[in-house]
Amino acid sequence: MVESTVERTERMVHTMCAAADAGDGETFASFFSESAVFRFGNNEPLTGRAAIAESTAGTVSAIHPARHHVEQIAHVGSQLFCRFVIEVTKPDGIELRLPCVTVIEMSGAQIVAYQVHMDISPALVTAPAV
Repeated sequence: MVESTVERTERMVHTMCAAADAGDGETFASFFSESAVFRFGNNEPLTGRAAIAESTAGTVSAIHPARHHVEQIAHVGSQLFCRFVIEVTKPDGIELRLPCVTVIEMSGAQIVAYQVHMDISPALVTAPAV
C-alpha cells in the first residue's frame, strides 16, 4: 500500500514530536530543507537545518522532560496547522500543560518554514521564594 501525503506528513509530525521529547535535535531537523526558516514565538527566525537542530536540542534541555500530545493536524494546501498540548515540569517541580500551535509550510517532502506559536515562559520561571 502506498502512503498518502496526509499519512506521510502526519507520521512526520509524530516523529518530530518524539524527537523533540527525546532532545534529539538532529532527527527533528532532518525533516527541514537546508534553507528552512524556523521561528519559535517572538524569537528571531533561524535559517538552516544545523541551526534548527541546535536550537531544538537547547530548548528541550531547558524544559526537559517534555511530552508533546498531538491534538489536531489540519492540512491546507502546502501548509500543516498542528495543535498540541505540551506537558512540562518546571524547575520547581510544578507540572504544566502548555498549549501550542505550529504552522508548517511544506515543499514536497521537506519543511521550508516552521512557526511555533507558544508561550514557553511559564515552564522556565520558578516561583519566588517566600
